[in-house]
Amino acid sequence: MEGTMSRLRQLSGFDIQWRVVNALVYRELRRRVSDVQGGFLAVLMEPVGQIAVWAALRFIVHPVGTVNNLNIFLFLAPGVILFNLYSRVASHGLTTMEANKALFFYRRVKPIDTVLAKAIEELGLYSCAAIVVFGIVWAYLYNLVLQNLPLLVTSFVLMALIGVASSLLSLVGSYYFPNLKQVLSWLNRALYFASGVIYSPIQTPQFARDILVYNPILQCIELSRKALSMDYQVPSQVTLGYPSGFALVYLSLALWCYTSNEKVLIRR
Repeated sequence: MEGTMSRLRQLSGFDIQWRVVNALVYRELRRRVSDVQGGFLAVLMEPVGQIAVWAALRFIVHPVGTVNNLNIFLFLAPGVILFNLYSRVASHGLTTMEANKALFFYRRVKPIDTVLAKAIEELGLYSCAAIVVFGIVWAYLYNLVLQNLPLLVTSFVLMALIGVASSLLSLVGSYYFPNLKQVLSWLNRALYFASGVIYSPIQTPQFARDILVYNPILQCIELSRKALSMDYQVPSQVTLGYPSGFALVYLSLALWCYTSNEKVLIRR
């Protein structure tokens, strides 16, 4: 016991906090997998089912196998997977205080640790889901369609960071406004249709496109599609700089808001 305590004392604060987050990631992953029948495979197949439904609906309305020069499944996959990644991370802040109340008795465990753990867990799961979907489509097409892997990875990371910022803000906001959960659920539905998940912004009217491109979630989705094929056309306003800058400012604001209220949140 003394040896264990001496080793803990030798660890820096960052090392201890990193171990806390790692433990929480494992806990969140076990909880997420055990919540659904079928386990890990069912979690991976969830976005695949959504993609299949939207693809079937598009085929019924307009029986064409491509959208804006991109295979329909490769077109839908980034939208569905990235938005689900954002949605699950962002909504975690509304429930984490109640779900992890017992953990906050430990001095080293903070609410932000549970948000980071959730983001890492969901980023890993949806990255695996993307690999599965892309692998199936590429096997069917007999052609590896991926022209910019760093851009694709960056899009996933930026979406996770935006989700973390939203989660931290909802974590603090739900303390002061208990009914915020209902408002954010409606906002999330509106965001789904404003983020280009099931349509290409380049094909919308100019006046609508000029408004939609201010949505950083839409820009991340469009950049991920562009990473799959350079033939995919994106609006001229879609650049890597905009969602990157937005994520930096938004996350800084969320961290400031969280740190200013952390003690109040833990005491409640």
